Amino acid sequence: MESGVIGRSPCRGVKLPKLEGRSDIRFLDAAEVNALADAIDVRYSAMVLTAAYTGLRFSELRALRVDGFDALRRTIRVTESLVESGGAFYFEEPKSEASRRTVRVPSFLVEVLARHLAVHADGSGLVFSAPSGGPIRRGNFRRRVWLPAVEASVGQPCTFHDLRHSHAALLIAQGEHPKVIQERLGHASIKTTLDTYGHLFEGLDEAAADRLETTYLASAVGSGRMLGARDVLVGLAD
Repeated sequence: MESGVIGRSPCRGVKLPKLEGRSDIRFLDAAEVNALADAIDVRYSAMVLTAAYTGLRFSELRALRVDGFDALRRTIRVTESLVESGGAFYFEEPKSEASRRTVRVPSFLVEVLARHLAVHADGSGLVFSAPSGGPIRRGNFRRRVWLPAVEASVGQPCTFHDLRHSHAALLIAQGEHPKVIQERLGHASIKTTLDTYGHLFEGLDEAAADRLETTYLASAVGSGRMLGARDVLVGLAD
């Protein structure tokens, strides 16, 4: 349909089964992301870090233009994606309005991207480009760059899209709200976010309960309402 061969997708309207703790997803921790970024061709080290710390898709990263990166505001604007068809490249509108977004980036990544552009920027106007200039071809990148780097660092299986999943996992581990994760990933619905990553929130409930304990103790000390174990047991017996 995207190539204009057919007018309507036959998949439209098909209800997909709910994702149950996807076993084919690989989540890298921060140390593994660093190892992968160190192992890959230096031209793409910044691309790995950007994927892991912004959640941008491969098609969004290779479509990212230099003027879409604002170092002063620490933001990346996602306004289009780059797809291949028949050996040709096409810039396309985001697949949903939610995919058109502005993602704020950590300060270290601003410096990484600035150094990357100082060395690797070319006449294409793209932040990430092929060694010969212009857009990155997915097949060449996977075969010549990605797979050797994975083998030399984190090991198989690991796809480039796993960096996007890893971004979500990093956010969940530091306690970010699902709505924040949805917006950074560009999901049209928070249901997609929770269906894909909901199982990673398990265990955060215990941490929440511990924080409630801290909140109560702080207020109890201030009001003189501290209860000992004996007081609690007596209260229960009454």
